Amino acid sequence: MRIAIDMDEVLADAHAGQRRLYRDLGFDPTDEDLRGCELRDKAPAEMAAEVERRLHTGLFFADLDPVPGAQDALRRLRAEHDVFVASAAMEYPASCVHKVAWMERHFPDFPISNLVFCGDKSILRADVLIDDHAHHFEGFAGKGLLFSALHNHGHDWPDRLAHWDDCDVRLGEISA
Repeated sequence: MRIAIDMDEVLADAHAGQRRLYRDLGFDPTDEDLRGCELRDKAPAEMAAEVERRLHTGLFFADLDPVPGAQDALRRLRAEHDVFVASAAMEYPASCVHKVAWMERHFPDFPISNLVFCGDKSILRADVLIDDHAHHFEGFAGKGLLFSALHNHGHDWPDRLAHWDDCDVRLGEISA
């Protein structure tokens, strides 16, 4: 099976990184406050603008931690499947070099030739796309598997991956 996996909030814990940025600016909402919405939508406008400015430098993407279980899951998936990491990095073009370095640091055995930067994920040719944003499944010819995140809590999507521990079972169900 050919699998495409999103980077931010699926492999890289961008949510925790953004929470640190907002906390440094004095905004520290609870998980309950953020269920079903993006941090920037809850933050004061001037803070959201400052965080957005920092994201556009690209440096933010260099220091993220991996999502728990992502490293082991990617290693297992690569042993059985054709795996690509697909990031809609065009929203933050300066992030690309930092995302490559991040992949090399946290997934040193992952072939960089299988790292895809795009704007529209419908261009991907894969059987499954694992992503935390359901809008990336629009126009995608394969099956969309929504990776659970605070911002997509309550989003009605039939195929969901709650955490990386479930990926083998969920992919087995999809391929059956």
